Amino acid sequence: MKEKIKGYSKKLLKILKKPEMAILPSNIAFNITLAIIPLLTIIVLIASYFNISLNLVTNLVNNIMPKQVSEIIIDVISGKGFDESIGIFNVVAFIVASNGTYAIINTSNTLYKIDKSNAIKKRLDSMILLFIVILLFVFLLVVPIFGDSILNLMKNASLLSNFSDSFMNLFNLVKWPLTIFIIFVNIRLIYAVAPSKNIQTSETTYGAIFTTFGWIAATIVFKFYLNHFARYNIIYGNLASVIIMLVWIYFLSFIFVFGMAINASRKEEQELILEQKKLDEELKEKERLKKEKKLNKKQLKNINDEGLKISEKKELN
Repeated sequence: MKEKIKGYSKKLLKILKKPEMAILPSNIAFNITLAIIPLLTIIVLIASYFNISLNLVTNLVNNIMPKQVSEIIIDVISGKGFDESIGIFNVVAFIVASNGTYAIINTSNTLYKIDKSNAIKKRLDSMILLFIVILLFVFLLVVPIFGDSILNLMKNASLLSNFSDSFMNLFNLVKWPLTIFIIFVNIRLIYAVAPSKNIQTSETTYGAIFTTFGWIAATIVFKFYLNHFARYNIIYGNLASVIIMLVWIYFLSFIFVFGMAINASRKEEQELILEQKKLDEELKEKERLKKEKKLNKKQLKNINDEGLKISEKKELN
């Protein structure tokens, strides 16, 4: 057990020392920072189509983000300029938001050492990833935030009144485990879709587990740090909230890239093992053919020797 832990620690340390870990998280953090407001604007517009109030969206933002970060974002998405009548803005917002997922694709290609990739395919994949991210946000909105309201409506409905308490108890029991599971599934899917090569979802499990629990732990620790220790306002003044948002997004991006790097390293190890097995099999096959050839030569020599002996006997007779 100790040897396994030691082995995993060495592998994680090796990943941390990769030059990509010093560059790629910053790249993703920058693009996600640019994309986060358009992305949440799209979420607000989708919510309005389903008659979900802006308060529920702001509750979601408050729940998943540090206070200083959520205040900035809520101020923006609460503006009166965001409505479904602004078609051009919606298109621009979607394109800008897709730049964040486009950065994820470029990052994954760097980690998987993919040199050649189709720019159009990458842009289309970034749109698919954006839809996955939007669906994840909608799930977070509907289940952890809006779920209690749904069950309260069910409780008030006479048809389901006999089962409402059971549903409520069951929902409270599975709400957060289900939320963590859905986050894990979506991250796993993003890790599989992002690289411009065929990656099985089963090959992204370890990285997705690390990222899911890493995000939860990092957000809890970061909130605790901000509430008890951080004094950004002394240095940055009015910019403190913006700096806090950037630092938080960078932490999440670093964990995300680290999880992807875990998957890429495991994929590289598996490919090396398969390549080594292939080389071993080829070497064994060569040895087998060599032995077979040697044996055939020996048999041929024996046959020739036997034939020579027979001919010599005939001559003597």
